[in-house]
Amino acid sequence: MLLLTAALMTVTLQMYHQVRRGVSQLTGRLDDNRLAQEVLQKIAEDLDRLAAPGFDATVRFGNKYDNGLNSAQLTLENKYYGKGAPPKAELYDRVVWQTMYDSFAQSLILYRMHDGLNLEDKVVETGSDVSPSAGLYIPVAEGLTHFQIQSQQGETMGAVWTADTLPTAVLIGVSFAPPEELADGRVGVPDEKILYRTVAIDRTRFIPYQFIKRALDTSKIEDSDPNSADPNDAAVSTKTGR
Repeated sequence: MLLLTAALMTVTLQMYHQVRRGVSQLTGRLDDNRLAQEVLQKIAEDLDRLAAPGFDATVRFGNKYDNGLNSAQLTLENKYYGKGAPPKAELYDRVVWQTMYDSFAQSLILYRMHDGLNLEDKVVETGSDVSPSAGLYIPVAEGLTHFQIQSQQGETMGAVWTADTLPTAVLIGVSFAPPEELADGRVGVPDEKILYRTVAIDRTRFIPYQFIKRALDTSKIEDSDPNSADPNDAAVSTKTGR
């Protein structure tokens, strides 16, 4: 009887630990996905704010492999022109997002730097000539295994953007999933485990639209009223052989 009770307790404890491990893994994946969404949202907000019409704005980025992990740097700037002849361009706002490899955790740390005349917190920092955090790279998230910035010009994707003109859109990829061996033999994060977000640059710009006229196929349409020329009065016939 004691042996049977001990065996049942052992099986019950094993099942309990398996369930706990499963719940812990699921919770960890949900937390990572939520954090990735928050990172993408914050970067999108910076892009919307800095790459705005009315300012001399620039977007620059580049990608590299850092200890086998995809790492990137994104720099956003806009300038204003003060008094003078000719007016001199002055930095109004700059934000830098970049990742660096953490050898202890064997993953990436995401940093954000903000400086310029536009203070981060206008209530707390009002009255100071320089923001307390200006020029400092503040860690935002750790444990990243993939951080990638790409430009999107139609169907063309680019890994580097250094032009003075703004890209049409920026594609950002973030992941906290552990690297694994890919189909091509490389070690990295599978595409299905990377959370992507496309951010349009200057969404107020004029986007040309062309209407393409198409002929209406009337071969399967039966007029409910033979004397009516209104296509809204037409009904699709469900009879066979027509």
